[in-house]
Amino acid sequence: MLKIGSLEKKYPNGCHALKGVSFDVEKGEFLVIIGLSGSGKSTLLRCINRIHDPTSGVVEFNGKNITSIKGKELREARSKIGMIFQHFNLIPRRSVLVNVLTGKMAKLGLIKSILGLYSEEDKKEALEKIKIVGLEGKENVRADNLSGGQQQRVSIARALMQNPEVLLADEPVASLDPATSHSVMQYLEKINKEYGVTVICNLHFLSLVRQYATRVIALKNGEIVFQGGPKEINDTWFKEIYGEEAVEVTIN
Repeated sequence: MLKIGSLEKKYPNGCHALKGVSFDVEKGEFLVIIGLSGSGKSTLLRCINRIHDPTSGVVEFNGKNITSIKGKELREARSKIGMIFQHFNLIPRRSVLVNVLTGKMAKLGLIKSILGLYSEEDKKEALEKIKIVGLEGKENVRADNLSGGQQQRVSIARALMQNPEVLLADEPVASLDPATSHSVMQYLEKINKEYGVTVICNLHFLSLVRQYATRVIALKNGEIVFQGGPKEINDTWFKEIYGEEAVEVTIN
């Protein structure tokens, strides 16, 4: 489904965030990217969906090179690649339903979305996505009146409005407490297993990685240092990825 080839990203300030990163992603995987802060995890996801343009290298999606496409072609490719952010990026004063409907922006266009010109079919679909993430009954509640975990589930429902083939999740539980973290991860797992959406997720906690990932890639200083199954990450690999002084923190 995805083929990443020799991906490089250098920022104007001289930061070399990605250094020749290459890997494939199969349809239906729950791939987790791990590594220290600054290892290149977020940059990698942003290069995949072209929020950031790679300096060099190739991103192929369903056999098509999307590395340098622009305009309509890029919008069409992005419409199949959903994204969830650490800080939710919701409209605080608007309802859950309106926030989820904004996931149709790529299809409707900015002006129609701002004016709220959604069809009844769009609204029905939004209600279905809200139900998938367990927020049925919260449709008319303002986003800023929800808990952090509920807000992240709204952002998942919003991404699902694109009917994505791939869902990118950039540290989706980093700002949540342990119990809520599992709740959000369980909904991502549900979307992956029941709806066949491929998930690529950045995570810090190995306890979550071992429970939810089907495969793991570790980045260190912008390079891949590990690829394999989550259970293969033993103490030796943990020290290699995170450093000799690192101590594993578990979320139960």
